[in-house]
Amino acid sequence: MRAPAGRTGQKVTVALVDRDGNTVVTLRGDGAGPQSYESAQRKAYTAVSWNAPTSELSGRPARTPNPKDIPGTLFLAGGAPVAVKGAPVAGIGLAGAPTGDLDERFAAAGVAALSR
Repeated sequence: MRAPAGRTGQKVTVALVDRDGNTVVTLRGDGAGPQSYESAQRKAYTAVSWNAPTSELSGRPARTPNPKDIPGTLFLAGGAPVAVKGAPVAGIGLAGAPTGDLDERFAAAGVAALSR
């Protein structure tokens, strides 16, 4: 069975980071843009750091500019935390789909797969 992004024909990169934000694995799909590699990692890092989907965090830098200055963060939709009993243990970031909403939907599907 193909992953949701592949089933829809999207050319994306997905990254998984551990609780400390260290990259565990990054997979770049055929045809995914070169910028998607770093973007996926940074979205995963941001999601695990704040234990929230990055779409929920995307407006935060406008209200409080300091978070965008933290190295490695990216406040764009497409990152989702992996939590156990409410505590973040990892983050999944996805980049390369035409919209952040799609990136985040695919990242959430990854979280669901890990939660089984």
